[in-house]
Amino acid sequence: MKLNDSFRRWLMPALFTGLLTTTCLLLLTLPQNSLAQSGYWLFVLLVGLGYYSTTSWLKHAASLLSVLIIIVVGIVFPLDVEVLEETYLFIPLLYLFIYPGSFYPIGIAVLLLSAYLPSVPNYALAELLEDVSELIVISSFATVMTYFQQKAVKQMQRFWQESRTDDLTKFPNRKRLIECVDQLMQANLSFGLLVVDLDGFKRINDQLGHAIGDQLLVLVASRMSLLTSPYCQLFHLGGDEFALLLNQQDALREKTQDLADQIVRQSAEPYRLQNKSFYISASIGMACYPEHAQELQSLLSYADMAMYRAKSQGKQRYSLFDNELLNNNLRRYKLENHLKRAIEKNELHLVYQPKVAFADSKVDCAEVLLRWQHTKLGAISPVEFIPIAEQSHLIIDIGNWVLESVCKQIVEWKQHYQLDRISVNVSPQQLAHVDFISSLEHILRRTGCQPEWLEIEQTEGWMMENPDDNIAVFKRLKALGVRLSLDDFGVAYSSLSQIARLPLDVLKIDKSFVEHCEVGSREHMIVRTVIQLGRNLKLQTVAEGVETEAQRQILDAEGCDIYQGYLFSKPVDGKTFVTMLEKKPQADIPHCSKEHQPASCPLKAGES
Repeated sequence: MKLNDSFRRWLMPALFTGLLTTTCLLLLTLPQNSLAQSGYWLFVLLVGLGYYSTTSWLKHAASLLSVLIIIVVGIVFPLDVEVLEETYLFIPLLYLFIYPGSFYPIGIAVLLLSAYLPSVPNYALAELLEDVSELIVISSFATVMTYFQQKAVKQMQRFWQESRTDDLTKFPNRKRLIECVDQLMQANLSFGLLVVDLDGFKRINDQLGHAIGDQLLVLVASRMSLLTSPYCQLFHLGGDEFALLLNQQDALREKTQDLADQIVRQSAEPYRLQNKSFYISASIGMACYPEHAQELQSLLSYADMAMYRAKSQGKQRYSLFDNELLNNNLRRYKLENHLKRAIEKNELHLVYQPKVAFADSKVDCAEVLLRWQHTKLGAISPVEFIPIAEQSHLIIDIGNWVLESVCKQIVEWKQHYQLDRISVNVSPQQLAHVDFISSLEHILRRTGCQPEWLEIEQTEGWMMENPDDNIAVFKRLKALGVRLSLDDFGVAYSSLSQIARLPLDVLKIDKSFVEHCEVGSREHMIVRTVIQLGRNLKLQTVAEGVETEAQRQILDAEGCDIYQGYLFSKPVDGKTFVTMLEKKPQADIPHCSKEHQPASCPLKAGES
């Protein structure tokens, strides 16, 4: 395509100029009077104007007038038949350059020579007709060749355009974005790149179907196009991802942020489709050239990094790339590589957050938490490494290791202590995995852990993302016999109808409500309502994040069943946790020898 553009920009004008010059020399060397010579000059000037003019009406007017002039001059000042062919040979070809792919030159050739018919004697008529035939044949051949050449050019242009245009939204695609960025870099022009990702679009696509999703994308693209200008171009990169290229030389950073702010405010308005309102927010990442990067792929990567940071910070916002983000991503990459070998290097370990019963202040259950103690980097927060594990899909292997370790520990402790159950937070990614239920079943069978000794925790937000599928997963877990807990209850605005469908055993009151229940009447009422809801649904209620005695007393007064938090104990290792448990009476401790083990003996089940 670049060769074709160069051909049209340079070679074609050069050929036209050469042809026009040759025609001009042939006409001006004819033995004609000054008036005819003036007509020839005017003809040449008008043909040149018709070719080089960028205005459509001027091109057409100049071309038409040039044809009339050369015909009139031919009628008023006729040439000898002998010089007609060589003089008028190139004139029709000139109009091939002005109107490439058209059949005008053939008609012009006929008109030129037809104008001489009244003035040609009978004895020269045969020679004129011969000249007419030759000129028409040459013009026709050139016209047909040009027609097919132009058709091929237009087809190439169409293919080129289609390959750079998104089929759905009809806006330029990623390929065209890369070309535009490269062109601006080659010209050394400063510009801002904004990568826009739609929040929550996948949920709409999954729940309502791809047809609705596609229509919604068209609406989003149409609304976002209102922000474009000669200095700002919109691209659809695919799926729910868009990009805008802002070509500004002054105050680039400020103008880029202003544009991002407009997109965020614009996306807050609902989209109307099939008499329904859809809310789709936008997370935006920005990077500027040459401030942040001087290389194309780096700039695209930095804008993506900034967009993912915007998503991680709560969505519906924008983020500008900076060096801190790059350093964080380098650390993230480093941690991901180390995390792949953390299990085999024995760097992962479990700690336990004791749960205390309000009724008797006893500890007989706990929530298990994962910790990573790197041999060189030291303690790495779960807030940092769990998202890395989820995005890299390492969470599946890590989650299975946690479940197996917990189940083994439960079986061991149940032999000596009054332990009811241990709860485990399972990643949404692991819960959605096709083999999760069967893997858990094998772990329970392999370790000898009874299903009711294990409690699976998941957040209310996870349940609301895809209620039907997630409720189905919970029902399969319940059928297996595992206890189920809904964590962070009250923060995701789930409907009571959805909660009623869940086969739950436990409702956990979110820490944010517990934290302010002693000073805020609203939070206190929410805590009371959740406890009453749990009681009505025959569910156990657990308050997490209890840090003060005042909080504990309020929860106790409202009838909460269990609490956990730093008021009683921070998460502790297994050796410390068992000191908080009541020991079983000696008579209740099972004694199983290898020579005689009943089928129900946990030691035997654990070895199978």
